[in-house]
Amino acid sequence: MSAAVTFASNPAFAQERANELLGGRPPPTGTGMLVTGSIMTGVGAVNLLTSPLCKTSMVPRDTQDVCLGTSLVLGGVLTAVGVPLLLVGVSRHNDYVEWKRQHRALAALTEVGITPTAGGAALTWNASF
Repeated sequence: MSAAVTFASNPAFAQERANELLGGRPPPTGTGMLVTGSIMTGVGAVNLLTSPLCKTSMVPRDTQDVCLGTSLVLGGVLTAVGVPLLLVGVSRHNDYVEWKRQHRALAALTEVGITPTAGGAALTWNASF
C-alpha cells in the first residue's frame, strides 16, 4: 500500500482541469456553522432568559449584580455570534443543496462516508433511487 501527500497553496493544473470537467468542487455544506450557531444561540438564549434569576433569593445578595451582568454579557455575546453563524450556515447549506441538484452524478460521489464497526471501520455510500 502506498500513499502520497501533496502540500500546495493552489491545486495543480491537472486538478483544476478535472474540477472544471466535473462541475467544480462542491461548495461547503454549512453543517459546521449550523451546529456551532445552534449551540451558541441556544446557550446564549438560555443565559439571557434565566438572567432574572440572579435577582432572586436563590443568589446571595452580594453577588446578584455580578451574576446578572455576567449572564447578560455572556448571553448577549453568545447570541450575537451564534445568530450570524446560523444565517451563514443556512445560506451555505442552500448553496450546497442547489449544487447537488445541478450535479446529481458528481453529488453521488460525495455521499461516501466512514462508519465504525466492531472490527474497525467500514466505508459507506449513501444513495437513493
